[in-house]
Amino acid sequence: MDASLPVNLELGGHFAPAEERRYRHVPFQVPAGVRQLHIEISYNDRTGSSQLTRGGNTLDVGLFDEAGIEAGSSGFRGWSGSERVAITIDETWATPPYRGGGLGAGIWHLLLGAYKVGTRGLTYQISVRFDQSVPENVPRIVRTGPTKRPGISAAAEPGWYRGDLHTHSVYSDGDSWPSELMIEAANRGLDFLAITDHNGAIRATRPDGEVGPLPLLVPGIEVTTYRGHWNVWGVDGWFDFRTTNSDEVRTEMHRAAAAGGLLSINHPKPWGPEWEYEGGHHEVHAMEIWNGPFERLNLFALLEWEEQLMKGIRLVAVGGSDAHYLRSSRTEGPIRDAQIGEPTTWVQIDGALSIESLLAGIRAGNCFVSNSLDGPQLYFRREDKRVTVRVVGAKNTQVQIVTAGEVIMRFDVSTPDWSTSFLFPEGVSYIRSQVLDVTGRHLAISNPIWANFN
Repeated sequence: MDASLPVNLELGGHFAPAEERRYRHVPFQVPAGVRQLHIEISYNDRTGSSQLTRGGNTLDVGLFDEAGIEAGSSGFRGWSGSERVAITIDETWATPPYRGGGLGAGIWHLLLGAYKVGTRGLTYQISVRFDQSVPENVPRIVRTGPTKRPGISAAAEPGWYRGDLHTHSVYSDGDSWPSELMIEAANRGLDFLAITDHNGAIRATRPDGEVGPLPLLVPGIEVTTYRGHWNVWGVDGWFDFRTTNSDEVRTEMHRAAAAGGLLSINHPKPWGPEWEYEGGHHEVHAMEIWNGPFERLNLFALLEWEEQLMKGIRLVAVGGSDAHYLRSSRTEGPIRDAQIGEPTTWVQIDGALSIESLLAGIRAGNCFVSNSLDGPQLYFRREDKRVTVRVVGAKNTQVQIVTAGEVIMRFDVSTPDWSTSFLFPEGVSYIRSQVLDVTGRHLAISNPIWANFN
């Protein structure tokens, strides 16, 4: 932006250290006839959003138009977290992840969230310019040509499909366009993909002009609050992320569920970030027990899920890569970035694959999670009093049967396609299964079978 262009409005303010993780709505007047709005934000001691980085300030940014700031309002134009300090809203386009379109006259609000506040406090300045003819600088990157299906193993049993339930694009803090994520998912062999951008005002759509099979695109959003994240799949619209206490988040979860959404608590583990609200488990359908490579503290999420099962809360276990990067991904080392499909959620579906049948399969708990899109495949079922476990693609591993956090049975997997059966144990409320390699690393985790099966 040319600094010589006139500024129509100058706004400013300060967050004290005690106001960390607080939101503030900064109002400003948009006159009639404006066709483009450009906002620039600056602040002191800027640092990154990583939870491991302290000592500075991180400011999150969102925008509401004249339609209002209430939960679910059509006035929500977008939220970019700390990724953007310059935003343009035009009649025909907008800076991702913001929503373009007509600019109504009235009071607009810039939403500022003090995610981190250093010892000196966070002082911000805002410049607002009207109709400065900022050119569109939004590349439409779409890969062309046919997608390539790799030689991965097919599902060993009919009606099972594999996919990734948690990814991010440039519509929040990812580095790639939704179309690129979909083609990458197809190249890897996934059947479905959810792009769950943070607090999104717009949804990814299936790209035009692509050749070859693409995965089923599942509408999703990651509701990103300062005390925990939760996914909603299957519905449009946004859900309020400005919640500060457990009652508020439960109210918003009820609204999402009433709209038909499938809800999950995301990555409840250290640096996940973890889930800090008291409750919310009765309001959701699922819990993300596996987020990215398992060694990234997912054992804590698994134990949190197990604790809820022990209370009788029947949360469905799901996984998601939380992949953000295709171009700049770190694929080696202890802090490598997750790749699409790492982990993979496998879902058994009744009939043809669709958004409705996929979400119904997850709701029913007909799914398992494995460390990659090539398996292992873990089929765990009950017929009357007898339980069968089948493992495909995991020779020389071990299957464990778990209840209440205790391993009650162990079986060595000696062949590429292995199975066994046993009577449902007496005196337990549920059992689940998991596959571990010789080092004790988790390779696959099933959902539970409950004693009161019927």
